[in-house]
Amino acid sequence: MNRTGPPPARPERDSGSTAPPASKSFRPSGVDAVGTLPALYARWIEAILPGPLPVEIEATCTDCAMCARPGEPVGAGRIFFDTASKCCTYTPGLPNFLAGAILGDLSPAMTAGRASLKARLSKAPGASPLTVLPPPAYNLLYRHSQNAFGRNNALRCPHFDATWGRCMIWPYRDPTCVTWFCKHVRGKIGQSFWKALQTFLNSVVKDLSLWCVLQLDIGDSALAVLESWREGEMSGENLQPNEVDGRPDAGTARKIWGRWWGRETAFYAECAERVCDLDYRDVERICGPDVQLSSRLVQRAYDRLQQTKIPAHLRVGRFTVISAASDAVRVRSYSRLDPLDLPVPVFNALSGFDGRSTADVLSVAERNLGVRIDTRMLQTLIDFGILRTGQESKPEKQKAR
Repeated sequence: MNRTGPPPARPERDSGSTAPPASKSFRPSGVDAVGTLPALYARWIEAILPGPLPVEIEATCTDCAMCARPGEPVGAGRIFFDTASKCCTYTPGLPNFLAGAILGDLSPAMTAGRASLKARLSKAPGASPLTVLPPPAYNLLYRHSQNAFGRNNALRCPHFDATWGRCMIWPYRDPTCVTWFCKHVRGKIGQSFWKALQTFLNSVVKDLSLWCVLQLDIGDSALAVLESWREGEMSGENLQPNEVDGRPDAGTARKIWGRWWGRETAFYAECAERVCDLDYRDVERICGPDVQLSSRLVQRAYDRLQQTKIPAHLRVGRFTVISAASDAVRVRSYSRLDPLDLPVPVFNALSGFDGRSTADVLSVAERNLGVRIDTRMLQTLIDFGILRTGQESKPEKQKAR
């Protein structure tokens, strides 16, 4: 089974298999990726996970798996990203404490990152005591340009260094940038885990940002204006004249910042100071039930990620055939960005999975179709939702008349 992108490593082939071996790279979930996370998040995530974080080795940021290689053909259901933007056609909202951490990091490595945030703050109508949001005009364009994701420059993140193809604020990414991957080693199961983790981090970020605002006392009038501003930001499609031009509204800004008007950078720095030393017990105490619930769902998704037992009964799941060749059929299941190329014999064997015993279906496929589906390939079909757990339906008994 080929993954689009760089040629993956070939796993071992079961002896006697007549189907091409699965050529999907694989690494067990027990490989620690915490070192790739922002240090602040890593501390909290380590506290809620029973084991190491998985590494998504199919999503290669430095050598983008979504960019076409020289001479690689287009079409056949393939989706490629623009090399000048990649998946960085999304501008994150930066919570107050992350903005403060970026501005307070005086290391040479963060020089460009600090400059990019300062430039954003100098003209951002979306900067508030809670967060630094993308300009409203950007949000409107983004919401109505979903098919352009990864394939345009107009939506490119202001923190993306197009010359070097890297993120300038990498140690301080927002939850979406931390948890989004174009491809997942374990397909839909991996995606579900990262979505759960994103929900958890978003809950933490939202509550800690508000906690900082309350701790630093912007004033009751400013709090009322801030709440009204938040409601307007989350709903409505209409833009104010200054928002169309990308200009701050000085009058609104003065009201929303209250006692901290004119000291916005110092405010963000104070937020970073308050959050940087919080351990997870502090986070739970401050954030409350929402974060406790989302952390539990992360743990459940993590447990699912560790499971590799093949179900005793399997049925065909939902997928779309997007192209076919003499040796392989390309299918799309959980994500349009992560298709699989199934060897034709394996694709032909899928119809046999109708809820009967998995062992029986595999035996019939080998006997009648001459294809032996090894455990690794079977696991991938399950991970990607091409096969799902399900027992054969039993006929209803006729009622006596």
